[in-house]
Amino acid sequence: MLLVVVTAAGRSERFGGGKKELELIEGRSVLDRAVSLFLGLPDLAYLVITGPRDQLGAMLGKLGPATHAALGSRFSIIPGGPSRRDSVRLGLEAAARALSPPESRGKGGLPEKLDNAIVLVHDGARPWASTELAARVASAAAEKGAAVPLVPLSDTPKSISPDGLITAHPKRSTLAAAQTPQGFRFGGLLDAHRRAAAENYECTDDAELWAHYIGPVSWVEGEAMNRKITYRSDLGNPEIRVGQGWDLHRLVSGRRLLLGGVEIPSELGEEAHSDGDVLLHAVIDALLGAASLGDIGTHFPPEDSSWKDADSRSLTKTVLGLVHAAGWSIVNIDCTVTLEAPKLGPLKEAVRRSLASVLGIDADTVSVKAKTSEGVNAAGELRAIEASAVVLLRR
Repeated sequence: MLLVVVTAAGRSERFGGGKKELELIEGRSVLDRAVSLFLGLPDLAYLVITGPRDQLGAMLGKLGPATHAALGSRFSIIPGGPSRRDSVRLGLEAAARALSPPESRGKGGLPEKLDNAIVLVHDGARPWASTELAARVASAAAEKGAAVPLVPLSDTPKSISPDGLITAHPKRSTLAAAQTPQGFRFGGLLDAHRRAAAENYECTDDAELWAHYIGPVSWVEGEAMNRKITYRSDLGNPEIRVGQGWDLHRLVSGRRLLLGGVEIPSELGEEAHSDGDVLLHAVIDALLGAASLGDIGTHFPPEDSSWKDADSRSLTKTVLGLVHAAGWSIVNIDCTVTLEAPKLGPLKEAVRRSLASVLGIDADTVSVKAKTSEGVNAAGELRAIEASAVVLLRR
């Protein structure tokens, strides 16, 4: 019999906002990935997830349909405790209640099958561990009572003192870093946790607790890819979004021709409710589209007189504030302006730098291209100007 406890009750204070286990990696939550690695184990009898009391519903919702279908009624999600040690103990107790016959509950002892079962304890913030690693840990724990995956240290370790001195230079070959899942005989680990709670014995992982109360811990080779997410940068490839914007304005006399905040010498200018800067309008739509925040007409409706002749640079900065508030930043922008005359080639650099200044980004991340329509369509006949923009955002 195999049981699993996945701990995810921490507050993610070092992560920099949000619950790290709820973050998405290629469309799936960190928690779902951490849980689903156990679904391929043939003897899985029960799985417990511990989480903050006020986020249990959100965590349950972040488990994918395939995970729900595979686990069925073989799992529960419960409030964790004030420390990782407490959360693991609560998870073990929940598993014991779920798998013990009703007549034996509350009597202290465990059914023999449950007492000798193997439990794997895993960090909910480790989404990249493999099912093969979990199977190897479980097998070693079944043979030796306790097993932990270890990986070699890549940096040279030092022992230090609080006063800023190095006190020892241990050999790197004698040390290793512990990972999860860690495997143990269920009855022994539950007993050790109960004793630790009674004696207020603190530990940083279950292997330390087992060694203190039960005995030696064996190890198996861990996986380099089995990283724990602590800081947002640990997510690896950040979430990215692409947005596309396009706009067209008639060209009429008596109006200014504006591109990216730069006035272009011309006898014709853009007809529009605002100042008509077709390039900034395309960029606004690209930004809003990438961040799923609507479009330019939603935020600045043409029927609203307050936007009459509005400065498009100000509108762009307003939209940029919304994008930043939603947690996104600009990686780069690629723009194309289609205009028959005047020729924009000599002015592209000024437009590029102005656009970068409006957006508060490095000019090297902005591209502005100028095209003509070879006399075809409205732009080619000098009746209109059009612009398109593609923006890449990073969470």
